[in-house]
Amino acid sequence: MRFSRMKKLVAAGLLAAGAAVAQAGVVTSTLADFSTGDSVWGSWPLSLNVGQFNFSTAGNILSATLSGTFGNGFSSTTTEVYVYGDGVEVGYCSLWDDCSTNSEVSPPTAWSYTFTGAELALLQDGALNLSVSKEYLGYVNLGSLTLTLVNDVPEPASAALLLAGLAGLGWSRRARRPQA
Repeated sequence: MRFSRMKKLVAAGLLAAGAAVAQAGVVTSTLADFSTGDSVWGSWPLSLNVGQFNFSTAGNILSATLSGTFGNGFSSTTTEVYVYGDGVEVGYCSLWDDCSTNSEVSPPTAWSYTFTGAELALLQDGALNLSVSKEYLGYVNLGSLTLTLVNDVPEPASAALLLAGLAGLGWSRRARRPQA
């Protein structure tokens, strides 16, 4: 009698431990600095492709943040520019902001964007295309861009615990059945 109760408690404990199968997995991708050359200095307005993030989408994306700097190793400034991720405006530098008016000895201006719940659907294909829209004379200079994703990825150890708990429950139920 006591052994049967012990089996039930062990099986219930294993099942409870395995119930929390989903844990957060963090995926980080980076694109290198982006700078335009002299050939586009006087062209505006102008749309330019910056690059593409490619990443694994194991599980649902819970949150996503894109960060970078206006300015880089070439120059700590940039001209007036809009930054787009899959068509969503994720960054903007005005001609009157520090990102455009820094002295050459100032550090680049940091920026970040957190995608809303509805915008996370854009990332489910495993790619994020970045582009800029140059709105004035000058160079476009962006520092390295970092995309950080948080997924609800099943952890293998938790999944194994859940399966062991279910197997234990099945075993205890089978052992309890009277033989015909």
